[in-house]
Amino acid sequence: MSRAKRKGPCNPLCRKCIRHCKQDETALLVDCPRFQPYPFKIEKRNFEQLGLFAEEDEDQG
Repeated sequence: MSRAKRKGPCNPLCRKCIRHCKQDETALLVDCPRFQPYPFKIEKRNFEQLGLFAEEDEDQG
């Protein structure tokens, strides 16, 4: 059996935790006894257009 994927965004505190017991964004969490922070920094990626066809010819001379 596979895990069901989360449909909505999760709580900001839960985003920083490695556990899978993520709460909904609307839930107000002050503290979590099971909170385990990531041992490394996670870079939030922005998946916008990469600019592959940008006009970079002007900078190259």
